[in-house]
Amino acid sequence: MLSARHSVSASVALVLALAATPALAGCSGENPIGGIVEQATGGNLSLGGTEIPEGFPSTVPLTEGDVQFAIAAGEGDSRGYNITIATGAQSPLDAIEDDFAAAGYESQVQASGSDGAGSVIFSSDDWNVAVIVASTDDGYTANYTVAPAGTAN
Repeated sequence: MLSARHSVSASVALVLALAATPALAGCSGENPIGGIVEQATGGNLSLGGTEIPEGFPSTVPLTEGDVQFAIAAGEGDSRGYNITIATGAQSPLDAIEDDFAAAGYESQVQASGSDGAGSVIFSSDDWNVAVIVASTDDGYTANYTVAPAGTAN
């Protein structure tokens, strides 16, 4: 039997995995998957659409651009977030790394791809953040997965 903490963690992982699904990012209006995921998380879900979800930590720097998709799952100290931002024609990867360093985060893992794409994992006493920068036909996107630092077991 799963403990309540593992159950919440599994629900948050499911929601964050679904958030990364390209089909969801392109949906407009009522999201039919939202109801299913909301049931799985016991209603502790916020499909923010194109707005940063309420409660998003102000200590996590976000790059400038247009929010394409935003979601929050969980509650209290176990609340997690996934945000995708269209950043324009130039890769934001270097600026993202600078912003996190200035905010006091440590860079844990970095993988750079071609043409300014790459991923970095940042950590602080409060938050773990995985950022993936991808090149698209329209420029670049930055996807942020944000989880409380104390929730990993």
